[in-house]
Amino acid sequence: MLLLGILAIQNLYSKCNCNVKFFLNLFHGTRLDKKVDKMIQEDIRPIFIVGMNGSGTTMLADCLNNHPMIYMHKVESKVIPYYYKNIEKYGDMNNIKNFEKLLNEFSNNYAFRVCNNSIKLNIPFRFDEIKNKDLAKIIDLTFSYFSARENKIIWGDHSPKYAAFIPLLVELFPNAKILHIIRDGRDCAQSFKRRFGQNLSRTIFQWKKFVEKARKHGPAAGKDRYFEMKYEDLTRVPDLYMKEACSFLDVPFDDRVLISNMPMYTENDMDTTKPQVKTIVQNSGKWKEVLKKRQVKKLESIAGMTLKNIGYEVAYTEGDKDISKSWLSILSIFDKMNASIAYYKEYNEKDKLGTFIRSIRTSIKQYRSFK
Repeated sequence: MLLLGILAIQNLYSKCNCNVKFFLNLFHGTRLDKKVDKMIQEDIRPIFIVGMNGSGTTMLADCLNNHPMIYMHKVESKVIPYYYKNIEKYGDMNNIKNFEKLLNEFSNNYAFRVCNNSIKLNIPFRFDEIKNKDLAKIIDLTFSYFSARENKIIWGDHSPKYAAFIPLLVELFPNAKILHIIRDGRDCAQSFKRRFGQNLSRTIFQWKKFVEKARKHGPAAGKDRYFEMKYEDLTRVPDLYMKEACSFLDVPFDDRVLISNMPMYTENDMDTTKPQVKTIVQNSGKWKEVLKKRQVKKLESIAGMTLKNIGYEVAYTEGDKDISKSWLSILSIFDKMNASIAYYKEYNEKDKLGTFIRSIRTSIKQYRSFK
């Protein structure tokens, strides 16, 4: 038993990088055993949950965040591809001023500032002790700062549209774990129409493109780096698929990952004879009830073939139509306006306007990532 305990500790801390160790000491006064301390490598192993918006990425992140080892950031970062594509304008990262400037800018994007009570972040670091002074280290320092506050040693991000940037993620973090969750595109479309007033056709077109890109580049990253699951399977048999997810992530299964703190996934009046519990529940096939026949036909004319290839039932047609760039641009303008209004109504922070402006800047950076 003693030997098993030692091996468990070694395995635990082998996943902990130097930045996490530094912040654990800073926030909690954690002191690691000298032998364990030697095992800690400058090895970053983040988790990225990708997939089309509305596919359950937030739910999955929420559940994994309940694991004692895993910290999933509460808000989508969205901006990693932008900084990757524009890294040259920040100069040589071996220059401490350039490094600090980029760290301050990156860590004060909307996703991080909003999780710090809208207070500006000044993340401490030991420049001379950083082996690889690059963008990956900037990103790691930022996420590690937050993960250490919760006493977690593995950090993760759930930015759905990173599904289009899997090769980039793997280049930055060769040991990253990428979880791709797929949901029926028709359900994604109806969900975004109801919640944010998004255009059905544009949503399923984006779904098709993101899913196809992820399924092309994900397997190329290797089975140790990429794992794919269906939202419908996860919500149908959560214990089975969360065990598979934990196995892929190289962490022991913990029952707490079956807990969801999201109201939309709570058993609410589903059975009045049972006490309400926070858990993952089925939430699939709503498109059959919500969408009209003509709407379903139109969506399937755009993504019917992709739906079938993934294993979803196609009601009418296995289409694969594209939408012109000009029409997509027009739809995008209205979708962004509707989404901005919806998000603004949700903000409750004291710095409501400042938070909203930072979120818009982040969205612009995300938009430019696709250019």
